[in-house]
Amino acid sequence: MEVGETPLRLNSEPVPAEAMPLATGDHAARVAAAVAWLESQCGDYAPLRRQFVAAYLRFVSAQIETHRAELAARLARYDGLFAPEDFLWSGLRPLPRGWVPVGERHLPADVVFWDGTQATAIELAARETEKQKALRAAGVVVHQIAPAALDRMGDVLPDGFHRPWDGETLPSSPFRRPIPPLPRDAPVAD
Repeated sequence: MEVGETPLRLNSEPVPAEAMPLATGDHAARVAAAVAWLESQCGDYAPLRRQFVAAYLRFVSAQIETHRAELAARLARYDGLFAPEDFLWSGLRPLPRGWVPVGERHLPADVVFWDGTQATAIELAARETEKQKALRAAGVVVHQIAPAALDRMGDVLPDGFHRPWDGETLPSSPFRRPIPPLPRDAPVAD
């Protein structure tokens, strides 16, 4: 996946078809599928990264609940087409086991986010590690999160994570299947 000048969000690209739940319109099933898909990218022996993914999506959901009335008012003119929880997919997408480009090399991080201007590395450790020192020395923004703080994401994530819907016109889902092309010999309606 390439990043550009726009934030990399949970909805920036479709979730692979094999990760999509069969139940359409079931938000809880979609969230569970997204968590499972992101957790599958964490590595076999990385319980803290998997815990972070789940805690991060809970945090974004909690932010939506906190601002539900504001979001509902914003979506009211669409007569039920969108719900406030649809803005969950506007959250920045975590990249477990991400690599941050620094000059001509890449440095590993537990989780990386791209906000459209810079990478933010999340390091899951109770104390500073050599990897964190290398990331910081290269000018990468690093947030160290102790395992005990995973349930307090609001206290440890930067402000840019608290209102992921800001700058988004409407919610968009990552659970979109491609529309199959029309057969060449299909009649075209007038």
